[in-house]
Amino acid sequence: MNMKQSRRELNKIQCRRRILNASRLLFSSDGYDSTTIEAVAAQAEVSKATLYNYFPSKDSLLLGIAEAELNEVHQLLQNELAAVPSAVDKLRRVLRTFVDQSLDCPPLSRKITYLNSCEESDLYAARLEMLQLLRRLAEEGLARGEFRRDVSAGELVDLFMGVYLVAQFQWNDLAGGSDEQRARRLDRFLRLALAGVLV
Repeated sequence: MNMKQSRRELNKIQCRRRILNASRLLFSSDGYDSTTIEAVAAQAEVSKATLYNYFPSKDSLLLGIAEAELNEVHQLLQNELAAVPSAVDKLRRVLRTFVDQSLDCPPLSRKITYLNSCEESDLYAARLEMLQLLRRLAEEGLARGEFRRDVSAGELVDLFMGVYLVAQFQWNDLAGGSDEQRARRLDRFLRLALAGVLV
């Protein structure tokens, strides 16, 4: 029974992931407005009814994509970065993950960013979660003495979000670029942005 249930759960997770990957691909290549639920179902190789069991609307697919990206960052912090003592080092990796996600599909990421800035949108909660995550890193860095004491956690979050938004909206030349190019640009930009707030 347990084996059956775990296999069933694994199948559900894989199906959900296929649907999200298909929607991300189609939203990026064809545009959100031009992509139909039928096209996503066909790309994911599931029936339309199955897709609706997981995601009742196109907007819920956007929310699913945003939640999956946030989950990836949470997993990074809980696993790979759990033993990293420096909040600044964690911040660099988290921002790199967010930037990589946004540069993989700039039009889609920009749409999600717009929608998650609107309080009436279902995606607004994803923005709040991202801000809370960045605030935790800012507070951790302040507690460890990594940032200047006269800078607030809120100001640091604004700075981090500024780096993310510049990358998302200004770095068109890095969309589809190599991981090394993105990492170099982000590291340099972060050094410049953090120069005035690091101890």
